[in-house]
Amino acid sequence: MKRTLLGISLLASLLAVGAHWAGTPPAVANAAPLAAQDTDISGQSRLLGVAIPADGQLGDLLRKNAQISGGFQVIPRRSMPSALVKATGFDKKAWGQVGNVDVVILTSEAGSQLRMAMYELSKGDKPVLSKGYPAGDPLSAANKFMNEVVNYYTQEPGVFGSRIAFVRTRREPTISKNVYTVQMNGESTSAVTSNRSLNILPSMGPGGEVVFTSYAKRNPDLWTSNGTKRISKYPGLNLGGAVSPDGGTIALALSKDGNSEIYTIDRSGNIKNRLTKNAAIDGQPSWSGGGQLAFVSDRAGGPQVYRMSASGGGASRVTKSGSYNQSPDWSQGKNRGQWIVYSGRDNSNRYDIFKVDVKTGKVTRMTQSPGRNLDPSWSPDGRYIAYTQSGSLYVANEDGDNNIEIAKGASTPDWGPRAD
Repeated sequence: MKRTLLGISLLASLLAVGAHWAGTPPAVANAAPLAAQDTDISGQSRLLGVAIPADGQLGDLLRKNAQISGGFQVIPRRSMPSALVKATGFDKKAWGQVGNVDVVILTSEAGSQLRMAMYELSKGDKPVLSKGYPAGDPLSAANKFMNEVVNYYTQEPGVFGSRIAFVRTRREPTISKNVYTVQMNGESTSAVTSNRSLNILPSMGPGGEVVFTSYAKRNPDLWTSNGTKRISKYPGLNLGGAVSPDGGTIALALSKDGNSEIYTIDRSGNIKNRLTKNAAIDGQPSWSGGGQLAFVSDRAGGPQVYRMSASGGGASRVTKSGSYNQSPDWSQGKNRGQWIVYSGRDNSNRYDIFKVDVKTGKVTRMTQSPGRNLDPSWSPDGRYIAYTQSGSLYVANEDGDNNIEIAKGASTPDWGPRAD
């Protein structure tokens, strides 16, 4: 996982202030892209239409998850025939007479268990997927079932239930910033910090802990939610901590010797290695899944994305276009480890989200919309990104399509590991 800066130029001010589915039938397509967006579109005809007639919280959560998944066109419940909404079983012929329905998900409750079953009209009367979950937790049940649905279509479990860390700013009675986490569907927001200080730049480790920089002791130190303790308190910046995939090492920017350089520390804050030694400002480290780090440096005159060995050698520039590229996050998704996503400023002075293939150098623009699109972060499977636009937290698929707002008043998100 990575950790972003709000922009390298903010170093001084911080101190001053304190899927579409793979392997689906040809009928499946990407969700509708943003207007005028120049991303690659599969060219397939349409999404699978899914009908989920369940009412109440469970039905709402299943429909929300299906929409966020990016693989379905969710049929509005109010447009379903009332007889089918009330039906206790699956009637293939009746559902076949409803326009654009390819998949039906039915729910039932028996004693202490919620039962969910998915039917494909093209496969007959029997469910292609059927699961049961404890009845007392509809959010967990909806998440786990949608993960099974994703696995059915992609042969890889989904990541519903995973959490995204972010910062929320409060301006009264004084300006404060606190770290929160929220599930990828916008549910179950939880506070990591709750003080009147500035707590910024959260990053989630492989075990779900959150590391962040806080001014709680006046210096920008690195803290962890695991016991809420300081783990790096060197003079100056202790900024942008990113936990390694194995959980044993943290990469961060330190300015203890005057300039911002990237170091690695152990879990007690002891320095393991200095990775950069350059007159430029280096920061924003992000781990790959294969022993490398992406980072940002202004050694070429403006902030650009670079990569290097996790031991500090062989730094090379990754982004070759654009004058202001920042906030890199290296995908650790299966078969997706060649992608680094970042926020860049284009010739029209707009900030949008891009991804670059480190093997070929190909750059794909993922957003093209009003406002500032900042601080992208990959989901643990590499099928989605989280990012902020105009103060709201969005989730989109790996092509930048199917953009869905999940939280307001959010900045600098970082996507954590899969849920248990």
